[in-house]
Order: sequence, then C-alpha cells, then structure tokens
Amino acid sequence: NNLRELPLFPESKYALRQQFNNTICQQLKQIDRYGGRILIYGMPGSGKTVTVCQAVRQLNVEENFFQPYGCYWIKIGDISKEELLHALRGLATEIGVKDAKSIQSLPEVNSSITRFFNDNTEISNLLFIFDDIWNQEYFQYLTFAKKSIVTSRSSNESFYFTCIPVRAEEKLTRDEAIEVIKKCRHKNIQYILQGNKLVEDVIDRCGRLPLAIAIIGGLNLKTDADWQGVMKVIINPKSRSKSHDIYQSNLFQTFELSIKQLSPEDANLFRLLGVFKAVRVSLQSITSLWQVPKLTASEILMEFHHKSLLTFEDGESPYCTLHDLTIEYLRLPIDRKQSTQQYFIAINQKLIDGYSKTCYGKWSNYPYDAYYYQYLMHHIIQAEDYKNIQDIMRDFGWMSTKIQSDKTIYNLRIDLEKAIDHLRKKDIESWQQYQQLLKLLQRYESFLVVENINLVQAMLILANDIDWIRERALELAKENRTDNGYYKISQLTQHKVEKAMEPFNSKRIGKAYKDKVIAVSNPYYRNLRLIGTENNCRKDCQIVTVHQVTPPMQCVCDIAISPDGHIIAFKCWSDKEWRVYNTSNNEKLSFVGVNLQKLQYQDFNQLKFCPVIQNNDLFLVTSLGNEVKIWKVDGNKIHEINKQVIDYRIESIEWIHNGDKILLWWRKYDYDHDDHEYDCQDNYKDDYENDYKPLDDNNWINECQIQIWDLQLRECPKLHLVVPAFIVSEEKRYLPTMDAYDGLPLRDVNYINSNVGCLVLNYDNKKGGLLMLKNYDLKLWYNLNEIEDYFHPFPSFIDRIYNFDVSSDQQLISIRRRHWELYVFKVANSQWQSYIKLEFSEHMYQSTFISGSNRLLVYDFYHTLYEFVVQGYNLNWKILKNDEEPVDDSESINDESVLSLSCAYINNNPVVVKLIEKGQSYKLKVIDGQKQSYLSHFHHTLDQKYHQCYIFDDLHSVILIARDGGQLKITQLMNFLSQNDDIHQYKTLCQYSPLNIDLIVVNESLYRKTDDTLIVVLEEKLAKVEDDVRRLTVVTIKLCDGKSMIYTDEDHFKYLYCIYMDEYYLIVYKCFQDSINKKFIQCYQIGDDVTQTRSIAKQKYDTQKEGLTCKITLPIHQSTDNFQFKSAPLKVYKKELIKYWGEIDANAFDKVHLKYNDANELLMIEKGNDFLILDHNGVAFMMGNNHNTQFIDGQFLDTNGNLWSDKF
Repeated sequence: NNLRELPLFPESKYALRQQFNNTICQQLKQIDRYGGRILIYGMPGSGKTVTVCQAVRQLNVEENFFQPYGCYWIKIGDISKEELLHALRGLATEIGVKDAKSIQSLPEVNSSITRFFNDNTEISNLLFIFDDIWNQEYFQYLTFAKKSIVTSRSSNESFYFTCIPVRAEEKLTRDEAIEVIKKCRHKNIQYILQGNKLVEDVIDRCGRLPLAIAIIGGLNLKTDADWQGVMKVIINPKSRSKSHDIYQSNLFQTFELSIKQLSPEDANLFRLLGVFKAVRVSLQSITSLWQVPKLTASEILMEFHHKSLLTFEDGESPYCTLHDLTIEYLRLPIDRKQSTQQYFIAINQKLIDGYSKTCYGKWSNYPYDAYYYQYLMHHIIQAEDYKNIQDIMRDFGWMSTKIQSDKTIYNLRIDLEKAIDHLRKKDIESWQQYQQLLKLLQRYESFLVVENINLVQAMLILANDIDWIRERALELAKENRTDNGYYKISQLTQHKVEKAMEPFNSKRIGKAYKDKVIAVSNPYYRNLRLIGTENNCRKDCQIVTVHQVTPPMQCVCDIAISPDGHIIAFKCWSDKEWRVYNTSNNEKLSFVGVNLQKLQYQDFNQLKFCPVIQNNDLFLVTSLGNEVKIWKVDGNKIHEINKQVIDYRIESIEWIHNGDKILLWWRKYDYDHDDHEYDCQDNYKDDYENDYKPLDDNNWINECQIQIWDLQLRECPKLHLVVPAFIVSEEKRYLPTMDAYDGLPLRDVNYINSNVGCLVLNYDNKKGGLLMLKNYDLKLWYNLNEIEDYFHPFPSFIDRIYNFDVSSDQQLISIRRRHWELYVFKVANSQWQSYIKLEFSEHMYQSTFISGSNRLLVYDFYHTLYEFVVQGYNLNWKILKNDEEPVDDSESINDESVLSLSCAYINNNPVVVKLIEKGQSYKLKVIDGQKQSYLSHFHHTLDQKYHQCYIFDDLHSVILIARDGGQLKITQLMNFLSQNDDIHQYKTLCQYSPLNIDLIVVNESLYRKTDDTLIVVLEEKLAKVEDDVRRLTVVTIKLCDGKSMIYTDEDHFKYLYCIYMDEYYLIVYKCFQDSINKKFIQCYQIGDDVTQTRSIAKQKYDTQKEGLTCKITLPIHQSTDNFQFKSAPLKVYKKELIKYWGEIDANAFDKVHLKYNDANELLMIEKGNDFLILDHNGVAFMMGNNHNTQFIDGQFLDTNGNLWSDKF
C-alpha cells in the first residue's frame, strides 16, 4: 500500500535487466540510509521507467527498504508549468501541507513542502520517483524531496552537483533482448532464438531498444522467412524519416510491421489513439473516440496489449497507457499530402464529436470520466472547435463536475484562461464576456466549497451584475430542476434582511485573545488570500498565511498584504518596525533609498500596498512623521521612487481611485501623538480624555488639511481641502469650535466617488458624514463657518462609530455602530440612499471590504471570518428619505437578551438554539442549517421562564433548565425543529430540590446515545455556611422512560472546574477552602439508571511545592478494558520524570512544561494510541498519537466533543 501509484511491470511480461537493476538498487540503498537524489537519464524507449520501478519494488517489498513510508511515483512528462503546479499541489495536499490548495506558484509549492518536511522529519523519509522529466527547468522545483530518483531523456548539468547521475543502459544485451522477445511472443511458438544469426541481426538493427524489441516480440515471428521480412523493412533506407535518427526510424518501422498484422479496421482504431495525452486514458474516453461498445473496445485493446503496442489494465476502472514514442508515431499523418497539424486537428475533432455523441450534446451529462473532465478543453482547443469552446464555457453543470473531479477550481480557471486566450487570438469577440466569468471565479474561488459545488446555484446568487451569466444559470436551473429540490434565485426571494444576510461562507484565523487584525488580498489576482496573527503577544506568535512567518518580536500591531497575496508586511510593537516578506520563498525584502543605500530603520507610522498591480509593478506608500513616500517592489528590494514632506505630522494615508491616487491628511497644530499608537494590552487608545488636544491651548489653528496626490507625488496636489479639526453639534447642526476640550476631534477621513466626489469624515467616533466636493479638479478652500452647507451627517441612529470602510467601487460604506452591529449604506450624489443592518451574536474585531468586489469580511471575537455579499436583489434595503428621519430600530433589541446558546449536528445539519428573554416572555430561537446557502430561522414561545438550553448531536429534543435558588427543573422540549407550535411536547424529566442548598448551577451536560441517557453535572452552593462552600452532583436520566439516578459527592470545596467529560468518565479539579495551594484531581465513572455514579480515583497535591503530573488511561471498550490512574510530581529533574513515566511520556511532559512553565499541573489523558495533555482549567497544550505529536497552543477544548480522532 505504500508504493503509491508505482506502476506494476510483472516479470511474466517484462524482462529484468539485471546489471542496470543492480546499479540502481545499489544507489537506492545509499539514498535510503543517507538521503540524496539519483538522476537516471537516457534516450526515450531505453527502459528507464520499467527498470526504476522494478528496482524500487524489489527493495521495498523483498528487502524492506524505504519502510514504513514507502514512495510516491509521479509521472511528469511533457507538461506545462500549470499542470506541474497542479500535480505538486495535489501531492502537498495528500501529505498534509496546510493550505496547500491556495498555493499559486512552483517556487511556493517547493518551499511549502520543504518547510513541511523540516517540521515533520519522519515523513520526509519518503522516496519520490519523478518519472520522465522533459523540461530541465522543472528540476529546481523538486528539491523538496530529500530522497528522490528522477528519470529524464537528458541530463541536467546543474543538477549534477546535487545528485548521483546514472546513464541508462540504452541498449539491451543480446541475451536480454532475446528474453524480452520470449516474454512478448505467444508461448506456443517454438522458433529458436538463442544463437540464431538472423535474430541477432534484427536485434542489432533495432538498436536493441527495449520498446522496439518488445514490439518485435509481439509480432510472433515463427519462421526464418518472417524474420527476413522484418529485416528487409528495417534496413530499407526509403522508409527512414529524415527528422528522426536511425534507431527511432527503425522503431517506427516496427510499429508499421505490427500495424500491418492488424485488420484495416483495428489499424485505423489504433492510429486514432495518437490523439490522447501520454497519461492514463480511460476506457470510456476510448469508446467515445471509437464509437464501439465497451466490451468490443476491451477486446481490441487487449490485442494491442499482447502485441506490446500499449499497456491495458482491464480492472474495475479500465485504462490504457501509451509510450511517448508511440504517440509521436501515431500523430504522423498517413496521407503525406496532409500536414501534421491538419491531421492532429482532424483526430481531435473526431474525439470531440465522439464525446458529443456519447452525451447527446450536453457536456455535463457525460458519464464520470477523469480524463474527460481534465482534458476536454485541451482537445477542443486543439481541434479549433470555436463553437464547442463557447458552449462549454456556458455549461456550469460541466464545470461543477470538473471541479469536483479535479478537487480544485484552479484547473478550471486554467482551462478558461487558455480558451479565452485562444478566442482572443482568433478575434472572436465573445472572449470578453467569458473574461467576466473568469474574473467572477477568481473573485469567489477561496470561498466556494469544492466538494459539493453547484456552479448553477452559485451563479444565480453571485452574478447579480452580469446579465448573461445570470440568464444562462437561470436556463440551466429550469432545465435541471427535479422534484427533489429547487434552486435559490436571489432575484426572486424576498426574505427579511436578517435572513438574507447569512454569510456565504466562513473561515477561522487566529487563536489567542490578542489576534485582532487581518488583511486580505485582491481576488482579481487569482486566489484570494487572508493573513492574520496567531497567538499574538506570545512566544509562539506567527503571521499566518500560506506559510507561517515568525516575527522577531512577539507582539504584532499591524499587518498588510499585497493585492496578489505574494508579499506580506507586519509591524512589531516593541521596535515599531515593519518587516516585509515574499510568501513564495519566505525571503525578507529590504527597503532601499534614492541613494541605493539600505534603510537602517523601517519604523513607519503606516504602510499600505497599492490595491492594484499597475503594468506589472507593485507600489506601496508609507508615512513617517511628516514624510510620505512611494516605493516600488523589485525582486527582493523595495526602492524609494518619490517623497513629499509636509509641515505637520501625517495622520493617515489611503489609496483611492483604484490605486491611482493617494489621500493624506494632517492636523495644523502640534499635539501629543504618542498616546495614539497601538496598545497591545487594550487594542487602540481611542477614548482618552484630551484626545488630539493642542499642546498650546492659546496658540493653535482649528484646521485639518486634506490632500489628494497622484502616484508621482508631483508638486501640486490634485485636491487641497481644509476642514475643522474640532466641531460641536448644536440642534442637528455641525459647527467648527475652538473649544478643544468639549469639541469632537476629527479621527478618520476617506474618499467616496458616488457620481459626485465627497469625503467621509468621522468626528470622535460619534458624529460624521459626507462632505461634498463641488469641483474635484480645482484647489478647494472652504470657509470653516460654512462647512454645514455641504455636509450631510450620518443618519441619526448612527450614534457610535467603531470603524468604517469604503468599498472599492466607492458606492458602499460599512459602519460598525456597536461591537455586534454593522450597517452598510448605499451612497449616490453625496447623499445617503439606503441601508441594510447586520447583527452578530459575538463581538466584532474588524470589518473590511474585499478589494475589487462588493463582498464584506467580518472578523469576530472567536477568530471566525465571515464573508457577506452585500450587493444583490435578495437584500431588503431600507430607504432613507430626506424629509423623514429614519426610525431607530436598534431600540427594539435593547430589551431582548440571550440567556443561553447551544449548537449541535442533527441529521448531519448544523443547528443552533438561543434562549431569549424579552420583557416577561421567553422564546427559543432555532437556526436550522439544512442548506448551505440558506439558514432557516424561527421562534418557539416557551411555557415558562427558563435559564439554560442544551441540544446534542442527533437528539431531536431541546433540554431546558429552570432554576429557582436551590431548586432545579429539567424539561425536554420535543419536535423543536418543527415550526408548528401545536405539535411541541413538554416533558418534565427531573425536579430536584435538595436540602440546605442556596444555589444550583449546571456545570456540564452530555447526551449518551448508546443508552439514550442525559447526563447533567451540577455545582451546588451550601446554605447557612459563611464561606462559599460547594459540592458536586451528577444526575443521569434515561430519556425513554424518565428513570433517573442522582449522585452527590461527599467532598465540599471552594472551587471546581470540569477538566474532561465523555459518556462514561468525568475528571474534575477541586480547590478546598482550607488552603489555596491544596488541590485535588478526581475522576468519576458515570452511571446509568441501574448503576450509580462513583468516584474511582483521587489525587491530592500542592501547587507550590511539587506540582503534579498525572496520566489517565481511558478504556476503549467499557466491558473489557480497565481505567488506569497514575500520578507523580511535576517540579523535578527530567531524569526523575523518566524514572516515573518512562522516556516517551516524560519527554512529552517535559516539552510541555518547558514551553508553558507557569503550569503547576499537567494531565495526560490517553485513549488507545491517542493522547492529550492539558492543565486543571481544561486548557490543552499537546495532542498526539503513535505517528504524530504537536502543540495546540493552549486552547480551551469542548469537553463534550470528540477528541479522539485519527488525525491531529
């Protein structure tokens, strides 16, 4: 199983070239022991692939080399860079490289796999076999393989320094050639070969090439006359091609001899096979080409196989392969009047016609065939079939199946690019509309789910502004609709805003509390890329993108990414310096001044990439104090090209007009600006008193100056505008003020060109609006007292502005009003037109528009990144009227609070329930994710007051908890997924009223599916006790009959935390009231309706003195395996740990303690081959199994989740 994709060349068919095989085996043994690379080179048809595969199989299977990891065999051949990238990206995905599908270049994939192997040294022991490399340039992209063997037609001199070159034995010995003939001919032929002069002459005339000898064997020559006939054909000089050497010409003559033995019909069928690429060709594609039944095709192919013309595997998924030289021969036209190009166009058209007949002209109806979906566009382009090229680019069903077959959208994009380029070169005008489709795929590629993609559905939702795509998608939707399901058409749906604005998809980025900033590339430039921090302000801080970059300082306060995603930049808090890296090779870029000297410091206040790449040039802008500079990226250098010096410190710089111009602004007075830098402890210091107040109260100017410059920063700015630095609000009027203490300071400025240019001004995150510009081309000065004539304030319900952003088309503005509330406004002619409102259950860190699109990204407290499409027919935009103040609908949610929330998978669909209190009523909000693109929302009005709600995987009920001091009621609400309140049933499961208890809190809950039992862990506060004393109670309830068992622990404690819980075991941490340093780890076996819950292990320890290491082994099978509990001190020398635990477990404890040295206790929970190390709070540090171990960065894990997976 570990000889992945390695071709099988059985000894019954293929002779073993012993000397050549021994040479390769000897070198492979050295590679297995010490690592390295072998290059096997030689002329085509010399048997390189066969001998290499035989040698690898012999060493691995018979002599146990390259164990246990085995090898990967990858056919390279004559492929393009795009095809090589696809192959290597697939390899990276298969071996486990993170985010491999988003890799965009060959240097990047080589670098990614290299780093992966550096981090996973055991996996790097794989042997890679790269077969038949034609392009010598590709060698440089395969250096990630620490153990590899390469076959190629030619040697690469630069590769000699890093590999062992072995020249292939191009000619067989006579004995080897005779052995090949014996294996290839019919067994009943008795003609004597050994010592036969005639046979030896024929062998020599063929150059003893293995391929030619195999074909001669397949001729089944029985007499001297047969052999003499072969000799005459081979030595006939008229038959030789001037474009081939003597041996290749002789090889082609052997093809002719073999074909002449076929019937005319079979000979024609064999010649048609030259249309295919030199890869595995499915039987389905061959039957389409030949237009014969599969059984007939199999019989014909088997005959070709016996004649050594090709290799045919007639298994569950039949396929054939042809040698490169065979395909080269088959592409020669029979009619010498016909050019090679004309013949190749003709056979490609025949293949396309065959495909079309098989699927009755509907490309998406073709039976599943990997070759068809991978190479159909290639063959249509080769056939120059312009009509079918356009038909396929309008068949979203075919595209969906191709994406699922290839497991990536990348290949489809490459197909579309080639087709569009072909149409453009032929001056076919429709290429421009297909370019729209390509850009749409590029824009949304990173958010489309490949596994179950439906492009018809996706285009109905996404292609709002591209008429032909929407119309075509609508046609296909009507054609393909069945009784089992309907397409969602965004133009026709009229859902409310909160229903329509569900995220199209979501991702996670970041782990720790300080991970608060993200940046996103422009999806126009292939894949959309996201970057952010991971474990910010910690020792293991990383900048996360395709690769992980470790900053030299652990606190990162700002990040940026280039529009194509290849360059990232981040600013460290401690030294205020920016670092810039190329993600393709992880190389750091340096800044170079106009004097060509490298900058010693890069402590810019701001750094921003131009949102577009202009004429293949990437620009960025920086500000430092009163200087603004334009830079251009050139290789690993960033060159200064322009600079402008202002009289005052620059507040902000922004690219506008799609990267053509730069907006910058500053205050025309001095103030203490140090307070406005990033604070790693509390995000931004934006709410201090005396913010932006002038240093000299008696001598300052209430002005902020705004300028717009072109890219060259010429002497005269395109716009120069003066606005007040401080304003006051009086009776809905906004006026300048010299009162810097009570006035509102200007904080943010942006530009929006909504038919009429205007500025977006934000004063003190409380007030703001649109400032209309009369004439953009003139230098403008406004009278500060008349600014209100041109100023259109934010709608009145925007009473707080946490941040705002402008879309790249400058038609939309997003404003985060509260941490959980976001508004998106449409703007036209400097007027507010309409808005939609987004609400979130969690705190938002950041919201930003994606460049070149109308998509909005929202980054929340739990490091989840949501994408919203905010421009479409399905959204309920609320109109803002000039003569009518908008109703502040935010008040409607102020008296509504979420008491409890729970989520689970039911029938494989995600379901969320929220327990909501509104006034005196209580509701249960249900969010049912039955379909990916639409979530069903509905409410249930509850029969009484409840405090908590729980749902569990595959339990079709909600568990409701009601508390009243020392009393607890557990209720089961059945049929909650139905929107009909009439069929709901309430069932009281338990009413619990223990004596002398003031308060009961539900600590954990779990549903045990095996015996239909609900498990609830309670924490009870004892009454009439001065100190805060508590106890533990476990309730088990059989849901089918309501039988319950209640276990109350005899210990009383001050503090308790549930470390781990599964269906049968509960592990808790207890702190007792007598000493804060005296702790307990205690384990319970959870009972059922017959067996009572019981304590099975308990360990006391002192956190200040010895600490604790503890190993808990959970049984895999409850009936046969035993629970085990062992403990030992933590704060001891490593040799003592080894003495207690043995080397493997001691190393794991020691590694975790060295990295997280503030932990006083470490618990290892083991189940089978898997283990988890965590502390008393349930914070996990390490997970692993027999094959892999890794840190998981101190995350809280869901104790009710399934931690025991085969993959970590």
